[in-house]
Amino acid sequence: MPELLVVATSAAVDARDLVRALERAVSAGTRVRAAPGLLAEGEPGEGLVADGARARGATVLVLAPGGPDLANHALLTVAAAREAGLPIAAVVVAGPGGAAQRETLKAHAMTDVVELPDPQAPMGKVADWPLTEWLSAEPAIASTAGVALIAYGGWEPHPTPDPRSAGREAIGAALEEIVRAEGPVLAARAYGLLNKAAGGKKLTSIVRAPISAGAFRLRQAGVVEIAPAGTTPGQDAEVLRIAGTPAVRVRELGPRTLDEVPLDEVAELMRRLRAAGASELRRATLDAYGLRRMTTHTDELLGLAEELAQDG
Repeated sequence: MPELLVVATSAAVDARDLVRALERAVSAGTRVRAAPGLLAEGEPGEGLVADGARARGATVLVLAPGGPDLANHALLTVAAAREAGLPIAAVVVAGPGGAAQRETLKAHAMTDVVELPDPQAPMGKVADWPLTEWLSAEPAIASTAGVALIAYGGWEPHPTPDPRSAGREAIGAALEEIVRAEGPVLAARAYGLLNKAAGGKKLTSIVRAPISAGAFRLRQAGVVEIAPAGTTPGQDAEVLRIAGTPAVRVRELGPRTLDEVPLDEVAELMRRLRAAGASELRRATLDAYGLRRMTTHTDELLGLAEELAQDG
């Protein structure tokens, strides 16, 4: 059962009204619980609250009172959640708070930050929050550049049907599995993974055609969304993702090459690095991905992403 764990950063804020409002707003079957802190003692036999939350697969919603200690308290809880491998839905600022503190929080929390002016009357605000999207948040890790990245799980290769002879259902099922694990993913990478798993070597036009047709059928069925080449300036390839999932997920490089990372994902990483104080964005991006060599091609690619990052 999905769980949203509301973690208050201070005893000065009462989470009960927010919990009740969330219970009415989330989808059926989602449990909403409150906790006084991730490092507090949990239920009998589960250790700390963080241990129990991780065992249950909970998503954390940080609730912090506004004021001069807002950023410090909220960021400590955010750091504790990431250290425990827990996904973070958002940070909710309860009551009035200083603008400078909120800006610091937004720059460093690397998650949604929303305001709840009156914690005793949360229903009106909760109705506008993207709760479904928050509940699909993923655990993040800290990169060497100090910005949190989603761990890149990736698709676990296993034999797939030969796209040259397999039926459309078999191709569609295999492609959907890959996109669920890898998306948003460049079409060339998704198709290449399927072809390689089927024993193929080169992604020729003969091989690509039935896979592309499978992607089109998945889109017609409402399973997959396809961003055409050129949707993102400089991105000359289609990008596939499961319908209803975020268009951008800032992840570790994982098994991908830099060429296989969607440009808008690189651009969003650059925006976060800039907010964290990085000045040499291209070098900081390489560091975040664990890369070292700045080749001419890499510099050109990062230049395209940097142009996109300037728009955000």
